[in-house]
Amino acid sequence: MLITLTKSIQKQLLFAAGAAILAIQTGMAQSVPSSTDIQLKRALEMIERLANQVAAQDARIQELESGHRSHVSVSSGYRAEIIPAVNTTSPPLSMAAEPTKPTGPGTTTEPAEPILPLPDTNTEGGAHDHMLQLPGGGPALKFRGFYDFNFGTGTNSNPLTFPIVTTGRSTFQTGEFDLFMSSKLTDKLSFVAELVIGADKTNSWGLDIERVQLSYKASKYFEVSGGRYHTSIGYYNTAFHHGTWFQTAGGRPFMYYFEDSGGLLPVHSVGVTTTGLVPGTESLGLHWIAEISNGHSADPNGAPVQNFSSDKTSKAYNFATYIKPIWAHGLQIGGSFFRDRMYLPDSGIRRIDQSISSAYVVYNNSVWEFLGEGVLLRNSMHATNRSFNTPLTYGQISRKFGSFRPYVRYQFVNAIASDPVNLYAGRYAGPSIGLRKDVTDYAAVKVQYNLLRQRLIPTANGLLVQMAFTF
Repeated sequence: MLITLTKSIQKQLLFAAGAAILAIQTGMAQSVPSSTDIQLKRALEMIERLANQVAAQDARIQELESGHRSHVSVSSGYRAEIIPAVNTTSPPLSMAAEPTKPTGPGTTTEPAEPILPLPDTNTEGGAHDHMLQLPGGGPALKFRGFYDFNFGTGTNSNPLTFPIVTTGRSTFQTGEFDLFMSSKLTDKLSFVAELVIGADKTNSWGLDIERVQLSYKASKYFEVSGGRYHTSIGYYNTAFHHGTWFQTAGGRPFMYYFEDSGGLLPVHSVGVTTTGLVPGTESLGLHWIAEISNGHSADPNGAPVQNFSSDKTSKAYNFATYIKPIWAHGLQIGGSFFRDRMYLPDSGIRRIDQSISSAYVVYNNSVWEFLGEGVLLRNSMHATNRSFNTPLTYGQISRKFGSFRPYVRYQFVNAIASDPVNLYAGRYAGPSIGLRKDVTDYAAVKVQYNLLRQRLIPTANGLLVQMAFTF
């Protein structure tokens, strides 16, 4: 189109030049200097304007051709370019940050000081995401990486496995290599995924797609997502995903350990989750969450999260609500109720009705952190009406002093040995005392001492040193 326009302007230029020559010849033939001068001046002005337009169009064509060549390889196949993401929106809640200082000529950019995250079931990125941009104006794929490296000594130092490994050996330990990806397909449609590579107690590497979901946000009052997501049970499970760098402490509380690490709760689900703000409650910040999923399998020899096929016709459902008052910044209070129906694999008809109730109070700002949660896991034998109750709770408090943040966490889990569903049983209670040091805006060192008291087992203790960072 630009080439066509340029040709048209060139024709006008030639026409104007011809008109100018004709005007000069006519004026000379008529021997009327004043008329000739006027006509010549007008023709020259027209030529100058058209010449400027041609030059501008030629520059624009060269710019577009240069940009096109930068997206095309020598073999004429398309290739993607990795470029820094432009911070056009505020950081998501799961990586909330204070505003950055203004930038411009003669100024330097100072990264925002990270503060403790607030829950967000969809995103875990921020202002410094990397971006994979495909040619042709397609959606950009933003991605971030997280990794932690640990050293543990003592009988209670492992930050990932429940129940606690009590070998007492000192060991260096690779943590989770986490790649978080997100893409905004349209103004309302988005996609997130989280790919984690990690080692286990057998020293074998495993690859897991921990989250993958497509979300449609019609408005602040309604958003729906489908795929594999973190179940909205309590606070910690949706506020902190697999990036250890986000967490103040060296690991998750016992009650929120992942299923493949021996966790007792269904922290992952495959299904549909919806959420939104209740209309008319903007000042109170009253939100609702409703989820339906495959639920978990009761087969101890199988995968607990049913990603592809389900061993039952019924579905699990979960309802949650929370408030985030705008007049009490950092405060969040909420609760949830999860319901599932499970069948033991030995007979196929031994039905277990599972219910999980939770409540929490959280206060977070750039200085103080307070987390308090309680969960009651109840498994009931449908035929006999016999129930097994497992209480799970923790409390955590920390305060920031410059780049240092000391913290204390106390937790309690009491799983009944005769429970037919829980893979592990026993009482686990004790404090953890630690110190987090942010060595840069994107890396932190944590030193944590754990003391654990267990029923009929000697008291365990251990020291964990962790380097966690994002890239």
